[in-house]
Amino acid sequence: MTEKILLPIDLAQAEAWNNVVEEAIGMTQRRGAELHVLWAVPTLDRNLKVLPEHHKPTLEKFVASRFPKDITVKGHLRSTMDSPHHVIRAVADELGIDIIVMGAQNPRFRERFMGSNASQVTLYAKCSVYVVR
Repeated sequence: MTEKILLPIDLAQAEAWNNVVEEAIGMTQRRGAELHVLWAVPTLDRNLKVLPEHHKPTLEKFVASRFPKDITVKGHLRSTMDSPHHVIRAVADELGIDIIVMGAQNPRFRERFMGSNASQVTLYAKCSVYVVR
């Protein structure tokens, strides 16, 4: 059975996640795994003319251009009103993910009390989580 790796990423800030993407690519190649890229977008955008499905071409372009052709990569777009960590865990369960590879940033003031997305996923995911700094 092929392992499945989930890479949650915010494509609005994709360049900030280069280390995470490279680590996910390396892990996918070493394990002969399948990589699933998840972008959770808000159901309601600040610009009310932008619908969640308008982000799909951006995700498809990112997947087609950013990853080597020797690995299997599937893009997943989810719109949500929920916190990203809830979506990440739900998609991991839905797809039968074996490991989540995600980044962690220095926490902002609010996250010091409530926890970051990485900390929430790490605490409550049913699969392994690899956090890249």
